Amino acid sequence: AMSYQANGQVKDAVELLERVVAIRTEVLAEDHPDRLASQHVLAISYQANGQVKDAVKLLERVVAIQAEVLAEDHPDRLASQHDLAGAYQANGQVKDAVELLERVVAIQAEVLAEDHPDRLASQHELAGAYRANGQVKDAVELLERVVAIRSQKTIPHDCCRSTTSPYHTKQTDRSRTQSSCSSVSSRYKRKCSQKTIPID
Repeated sequence: AMSYQANGQVKDAVELLERVVAIRTEVLAEDHPDRLASQHVLAISYQANGQVKDAVKLLERVVAIQAEVLAEDHPDRLASQHDLAGAYQANGQVKDAVELLERVVAIQAEVLAEDHPDRLASQHELAGAYRANGQVKDAVELLERVVAIRSQKTIPHDCCRSTTSPYHTKQTDRSRTQSSCSSVSSRYKRKCSQKTIPID
């Protein structure tokens, strides 16, 4: 599936991931990390394939399950919420995106360093949501803060990319999908001691 994504074959990736999710649904518990990882990656692929409503529905399910089994500040849970917020924006649910990202940013502010890439990425995403919601002043203030922090240290530019901005090209969205899929897959693989059905 990752190879398909890297080659721009999003539909093929979706079909393969749907099969993986179907199999894991039969053999793994609802809250098993491998099952959640597959669903998360499939949701990202759905969004890249224009199936935004499917992406929202699946990510909402993942987030709901993680809320029952993971701590509020767990990286996997925060990552799923971040991606769900992006799906909300793509689906026109801007207020929902803002509320969710504000929560993510607040939690990350308690557990991550000011210059942590994940924290900066969430702040940048929130700024984009603010802009889409007409909160331009809030967006500018937050972006200025992110830029100020980035200027002090060498931080990858991509960490602060507004991943759901309507101004992004399809190529950028494709790159984001590849990056997100790899990130989700790696996080869960590192955590799991039991390997059942490979994602890629």
